[in-house]
Amino acid sequence: MAAAQALDFRKDEYKFGTGVQKAKDVIRKHVEFLDIDRPLYPDHTVMKELVRSCEILEEVEKVVGSLE
Repeated sequence: MAAAQALDFRKDEYKFGTGVQKAKDVIRKHVEFLDIDRPLYPDHTVMKELVRSCEILEEVEKVVGSLE
């Protein structure tokens, strides 16, 4: 989540790899950009579920191949 936020700040300066971009896209599908002060525990809960479900890993592997 923090990395996605950092990438959002740098999007005009750098071109990200396909795996990094896909991971960020998956995160942004579930967690909005943090541009207002808000409680983060709902976002943390969503991120924990994304990790548990392997959704980020599976989507990244679709574009870069197996990471095992």
